[in-house]
Amino acid sequence: ALAPRLSGARPAYSSGSRSRSRQRRCAPVRCQVSTGAPPATAGELSRYDWKGMSCAYRTAGAGKPVVLIHGFGVSSFQYRDTVEELAKTNKVYALDLVGFGASDQPDTEYCMEFWRDQVIDFVDNVVGQPAVLCGNSIGSLAAIHVASTKPSCVDGVILLNCAGGMNNKVKRMPGDFDGFGWQYKAVVPVFAVVLALIDFVLKIEPVAKPLFDNVRTEDNVRNALQGVYKNPSRVDDALVSSITDAAKREGAFRAFVRILTGPPGPRPEEMMDKVSCPMLILWGDEDGITPMDFPLGQYFIKLPETRENTTLKVFPGEGHCLQDDNPRAVTPVIRDWVAQL
Repeated sequence: ALAPRLSGARPAYSSGSRSRSRQRRCAPVRCQVSTGAPPATAGELSRYDWKGMSCAYRTAGAGKPVVLIHGFGVSSFQYRDTVEELAKTNKVYALDLVGFGASDQPDTEYCMEFWRDQVIDFVDNVVGQPAVLCGNSIGSLAAIHVASTKPSCVDGVILLNCAGGMNNKVKRMPGDFDGFGWQYKAVVPVFAVVLALIDFVLKIEPVAKPLFDNVRTEDNVRNALQGVYKNPSRVDDALVSSITDAAKREGAFRAFVRILTGPPGPRPEEMMDKVSCPMLILWGDEDGITPMDFPLGQYFIKLPETRENTTLKVFPGEGHCLQDDNPRAVTPVIRDWVAQL
């Protein structure tokens, strides 16, 4: 909601792919899952321990493993229909990142590398073999971090409207605004000042806590989701509750502040040279959070032209959370791409 929407001429979009065969192995590792967890189904949660923190995940199905990673402020619930459908052909895991959903919300230093390590540990110790990582927004960014750090545990990555950083303080890259007018370039330093002020305010608890309490109400969460989703019927009570329930937990406020004021981390462009696995890029062309005509969107739209084994598919009329907004259109694309790996 804080990101400025810079409009510009939209280029002609195309999809493409190049092939390259590889073999990767990741030795299975036995894991200790928390006792007392209910049976794992598409609608229920299991738990496991990571560095003394209790982490939640959903799982179902059998076959080639796919790990689903959610975006900012939400949880594995946003893959509610994806888990059920993919489970017909694959072993599916939908993970709650620490700080979100039903996972612990510690008062710690959050960064993309923190979640990267959580996902690597999850693949090693819960999945037990190389997996396809599928992420939305910062979940996509986490998948790129994992693939660039430990490629032996990643069979492929699927990026759903990938984010450029952990929060709104996205790192600027050289040439980001080449081709944009002076008025767009002038906005950037002003925006940086605004973000610095927001950081300052969020660190003052007597000021930040009432703001957080207001943001996490059901009405405000519903209104925010309706501004992101294209299909109003998908913003139902269950989705709203999945967010507000997590926001009511004891550690939610401190985690919220830590994540918003933490470092954005490296941009996807900086890590891409170390990512060797096949890649599927899915993008909603009406996304107002990571717009296609913004520098990051343009980078991914053009990536199949220069990167081997990379496929792009643009979904007309879809927004930022396209996997939950229109699962009937998106899930079959994911399933078919995983099947051909």
